[in-house]
Amino acid sequence: MSKLTVRKIDSLIKNKIFGRHSDGNQLYLNVRQPEGTASWIFRFSLNDKRYWHGFGSHDSKHGLHWARLEVLKYKSLVRQGIHPGDQKKKDKEAIKRAFELKDNKFKKVAEDYIAQNQSSWRSKVTKQQWPNSLRDYVYPKIGSVPVNEIGIHEVLSVLKPIWSKKTTTATRVRSRIENILDYATTLGMREGNNPAVWRGNLNTVLPTPSKIHKIKSHSAIPYNKIHKFLYELKTRKGAGARALEFAVLTASRTRPILQARWEHIDFENQIWNCPDEIMKSGKSFRVPLSEPAMKIIYFQKKRSRGAYIFGNEQTGNPSSNNCMLYTIKRMGYRGQITTHGMRSTMRDWAGETTNFSERIVEVCLDHTVNSASEAAYQRGDYLEKRREIMDSWGRFCYPEQSKVLVLKDVYRR
Repeated sequence: MSKLTVRKIDSLIKNKIFGRHSDGNQLYLNVRQPEGTASWIFRFSLNDKRYWHGFGSHDSKHGLHWARLEVLKYKSLVRQGIHPGDQKKKDKEAIKRAFELKDNKFKKVAEDYIAQNQSSWRSKVTKQQWPNSLRDYVYPKIGSVPVNEIGIHEVLSVLKPIWSKKTTTATRVRSRIENILDYATTLGMREGNNPAVWRGNLNTVLPTPSKIHKIKSHSAIPYNKIHKFLYELKTRKGAGARALEFAVLTASRTRPILQARWEHIDFENQIWNCPDEIMKSGKSFRVPLSEPAMKIIYFQKKRSRGAYIFGNEQTGNPSSNNCMLYTIKRMGYRGQITTHGMRSTMRDWAGETTNFSERIVEVCLDHTVNSASEAAYQRGDYLEKRREIMDSWGRFCYPEQSKVLVLKDVYRR
């Protein structure tokens, strides 16, 4: 529970109660001698060393709420192994480079933006799509235009030709232009409103994307047909088939499953500890494993050749990103089911046949259910409540009457 309040802070400063005063969550207010001015400090550990990181004076614009939000950013950096002070130096160097940059044409600024930010993009697809989409659709139109001369007409010259024909691509291109122009504004290369902003700007000129391009959800198998699908799946050999079965039972995404390593499994407590680098959210996540899920883990333990649980059975390297999709196609479900759709199957089952909390079910899917301020005070991850849900889902997937089949026919080679 937080220890500081706005009133208490005012009292500490007014009465010159010198020293560091904890707010919890590694945040401190430091009242300095002899003048009694105050500043914010973040206390953290990195590489087995303890550090104090000051990040600003306390004033009307940098109060308690601001400091708590800043600490969330610093904690995220520390989880990635980055010292907040080092990041601050890196940001200053980027600003300095930008001010020294004589060529402020859109293409040059965009390339600098990508160079500065691509390390934070977790997906290989994202890293490819950013430069490719700018090359194909943006640079031919405004690549040579200085960023301070780009207005709504220049942005529309890029978007209008593709808005109706390639709506999904166009919306991503718009967002990327917006980010790049924001970057240029921050670095002092341009002033004024961002002409690529959607709300209150482009939405008055271009039709809403959802009205011209209906977004299709991932094809999913109805939960009342999951038993037949799983029975068919068990006759399939290979790491792709076992990974797909594991995906059904854990309602997890493709990347964490294919990047799962033996060191991530807590066999004693039946927990899969997913590190932040393999999660879409960028945050570590614990997955409680049901009995059927653990059976797959034990089965793979006997067959695995390397560090990856569902790695290639010949080389031990990570399996192809499409290995589960290929299994679905070979089973004859092409166009009817997707790997990601398995998550929807579990979600539909929970929502339509159980009384489990919708909030906890969303956490099972690693969906964000908290605002930043809520997350700052939430310490737990509802593990035991999620275990109850996943165990129930496992029993639904393999009901009591099919235990004989499970024992005799599972993974027969």
